[in-house]
Amino acid sequence: MDQSKGRTGERFQWETGNLALTWLQLHLRPGMHTLETGCGQSTLACLQAGCIHEAITPSADEIASIQRVADQRGLDLSLVRFHHGFSQDILPHLKGHEDLDVAIIDGSHGFPLPGVDWLYMAPRLKVGGKMLIDDVDLWTGKILLDVLRRELGWRVNKVLHGRTAIVTKLAPFVARDWRQQPTVVARSWLPQVWRKFTASVQMLVDPMEVTAANDRS
Repeated sequence: MDQSKGRTGERFQWETGNLALTWLQLHLRPGMHTLETGCGQSTLACLQAGCIHEAITPSADEIASIQRVADQRGLDLSLVRFHHGFSQDILPHLKGHEDLDVAIIDGSHGFPLPGVDWLYMAPRLKVGGKMLIDDVDLWTGKILLDVLRRELGWRVNKVLHGRTAIVTKLAPFVARDWRQQPTVVARSWLPQVWRKFTASVQMLVDPMEVTAANDRS
């Protein structure tokens, strides 16, 4: 969401045409429960709307910048709780803040962290709640989006600017086996068929070698 990284002297600005921020401004309401990995303009949008918000970031500078700008705008900082650390360390131990209305994934985009954020945030999101997944133009975000497009219990509503996906949770969260995940099955059947085929051919050509290899493994 083009979130500011809080560098010295950097000013937070609402970016014209940023549809993700516009979406937040239109849909957030006072008293909503919101959670995000990363922080920046979306944090300010949640505060501006009067949400009860939590933000996770490893950057103390980001936190200080948000606090400074929020104070300048007269926003109620008592509504936000910052967690200084990495989301993969914070989320498994985060207490309270269940039944989220909106969850925002915009922390680290290195593999497999967007998926890790989703795994821990999805159970907290209420049925009917919205999840924003930023930077789905990156491969790690695209993987998550591709899975959710066909995952039971989720609906991809739209992708804003080809970058930020808006997703609705339709049913209670279940961590499914890969055999119950249509995207994983669709992308795995051909490699599996090929592996079994080549193993069968190898068995016909040299059954003793295949048996020995299995024994060594």
